Amino acid sequence: MSDLLNKGRASRETLEVFLRACAVPREQWKAWQEARERALTADVPGAAGVIRVAQADPRRLGVHAAIDAPGATGDLPAYILRDTDTAPRGVRSLLAKAASRGAMVVLVGESSVGKSRSAYEAIRAVLPHWWLLHPADAGQVRQAAEQVIGRLVVWLDELQRYLGGSAGLSAATVRVLLEAGTVLIATIWPERYTAYTAVPGPGQPDLYAAERELLDLADVVHLRGSFSTAERERAEAVATSGDQRIALALRSGDYGLTQIIAAAPQLVNRWRSADPYAAAVLNAAIDATRLGAVSPLSPDLLRAAAPGYCDVRQRAIAPPDWFETALAYATGMLNGAAAALAPVASSTTMGQINGYQVADYLQQHVGQHRHLSEVPSTCWQALVDHLTDPGDQTRVAHAAQHRLLYQHAGALYRHAIRSGSGQATGLLAMLPVGQGRTDDALALWRAQADAGEGSAITTLIGLLDEQNRAERELVRRQANDAGIGDRAAAVRMAGLLIAQGRPQDAPTLWRAWADAGHLVTARPPEPFDGEVTADDLAEMLMIALDIKSPHTRRHSERISRLAAMIGDRMGMCSEALEVVRLAGLFHDIGKLAVPGAVLNKDGALTQEEYVLIQSHTSCGVSIVAGLVELFDEFLEPAARMLLTEAAMEGILHHHERFDGRGYPRGLAGREIPESARVIAVADVFDAVATGRAYRPARSIEAALEIMSQESGASFDPEMVTAFLSIADGRYDQLESLFNAGLARNDGKKPM
Repeated sequence: MSDLLNKGRASRETLEVFLRACAVPREQWKAWQEARERALTADVPGAAGVIRVAQADPRRLGVHAAIDAPGATGDLPAYILRDTDTAPRGVRSLLAKAASRGAMVVLVGESSVGKSRSAYEAIRAVLPHWWLLHPADAGQVRQAAEQVIGRLVVWLDELQRYLGGSAGLSAATVRVLLEAGTVLIATIWPERYTAYTAVPGPGQPDLYAAERELLDLADVVHLRGSFSTAERERAEAVATSGDQRIALALRSGDYGLTQIIAAAPQLVNRWRSADPYAAAVLNAAIDATRLGAVSPLSPDLLRAAAPGYCDVRQRAIAPPDWFETALAYATGMLNGAAAALAPVASSTTMGQINGYQVADYLQQHVGQHRHLSEVPSTCWQALVDHLTDPGDQTRVAHAAQHRLLYQHAGALYRHAIRSGSGQATGLLAMLPVGQGRTDDALALWRAQADAGEGSAITTLIGLLDEQNRAERELVRRQANDAGIGDRAAAVRMAGLLIAQGRPQDAPTLWRAWADAGHLVTARPPEPFDGEVTADDLAEMLMIALDIKSPHTRRHSERISRLAAMIGDRMGMCSEALEVVRLAGLFHDIGKLAVPGAVLNKDGALTQEEYVLIQSHTSCGVSIVAGLVELFDEFLEPAARMLLTEAAMEGILHHHERFDGRGYPRGLAGREIPESARVIAVADVFDAVATGRAYRPARSIEAALEIMSQESGASFDPEMVTAFLSIADGRYDQLESLFNAGLARNDGKKPM
């Protein structure tokens, strides 16, 4: 057997006959076949630069650099098997036949569709022990033909580089290599292949006769740019198994999956290498898109937004054609497939640019870098002045509202209303509600209700009912508390004023107690300097929330306790634990600004209602920030910092997902503030264990199972692990907490 292998007399079929005759178990055959391959290529060829196929570096063969993705490992993403790989006349089938007689296989496809990767994976799968030559030019191919190296693969990525002129690769050289059993594998663009193989018409010069003669010797495989249904299903399976690059590419819709993988590094480099003016245009486009603009961005919008991204010196020395030059740079094609800014036409025109869109991967990558960067006022104003789509105007207005930029938010909502968006009316009304100006909100809803808008009528009824109920409760408490001036009464009265939509009156009430210099109680007067603590403000807000939704108050109190338990298990310092405790208490305070008819609806939400529910994160920030500002003269400095941090971190971001698919900003992983990651875990546990108006409560075990399943997708795995360890050690405490919550909510027991 050794003699047969070493002298090359054993074909694959002969080897299998011997193995069967010797009763070698079939599971050992592969090892024998690999031994045969090694024996046949045991002699190292003398040609320079020849290595084994299995040792080749795909990047040096021309396979594009992989995109970056959080959690990605390895130099390249997993390979998605293409239909052409395993087809009867596919690349691997052709290579298997070529192993016994030599052949030239050419993959034809557009730039960045995966030709090089497909070719590399094919030779590695079919001919891993063969020798590989990656020639620098046609001259090195001719040298290989003269040396007659056995079991050789010649790698000709971008075949056009080896063709043309007297020094180009000829059909004669290829025939010599084929006669020696050499396998040549090449890639080429479709337009080049078509030009080389086209037969000239009568009387026309035959410019590519030599190239056509060479390509006539080849077996050709055409590779499509877009994935077939079967290929995409394979890609989705790979993404599900954990390949983060494939998962990220699948979420990118502007180019094919392979183009995204291939061009992404160049897109990022394009952004990083831009001069100040091109960078300004790109960053303006990226910010506009992450703020909610979906329609193509007009040149006027980009030109107006860009100055805010340059410093005063850059603006002063900008050349007259700064914008045209910057736009040309941003729209330049990369790898023949992608551009940082892609021109877009309308659905009814040809050859006319309607605007520009940011490459999807660039938006995702740079958008994450810029999510904490301040958007210049020039960009906001450009969006106000130049956005025309009501959907864009509403989304960007919502983003402005999240950032407490009420002037821009109001202007954009009003533009959207004039464009016919009923949804914008409801969202515009949320601005004064969040700021305590309920009368202004009622006026907006009344106008919409007068116009016959059904959802506006329902919302108006809910707001009026809430306002009247809060006012009745305030009068009752005022009567009960007449002549009583203890600190608890002051906090309670302030909370009632907030519930009534009159937070601006709460500091006046507090000042009256402070001016008195003491608290009037049934006991001797107690000194009172008027200082407001973080817990005072927290209790004011809880009183207001209790009037609006007792269930939401109890939910918030449970989340605060759970979040503190998780934080303690995570080893947080005392300051961080206090932020988490308050953030848990406040996380749903923005629901004060959501109409009760929407908040307590037991059926499916409309799109408008869903947006209103989502607005509770930004409204919550507005409410807490507004209250901090109103009580500024009384608030102790430590409380101001604590409340602001809790609001900006826990309230705003507790609906972000660990995989980046949450709201309001689509943050991912550790970009999400720690307190928000804690609250997200506590929030879902409480939601499942106590139920909602639209969903009955389930068991604690079911809640823990859901958390485990969503670990790494919806939730930070470390936070989930910490909570599960708490559940192991304090199950009775959790059960008591949630059974009490159920009894106070609606009496339902877990299913």
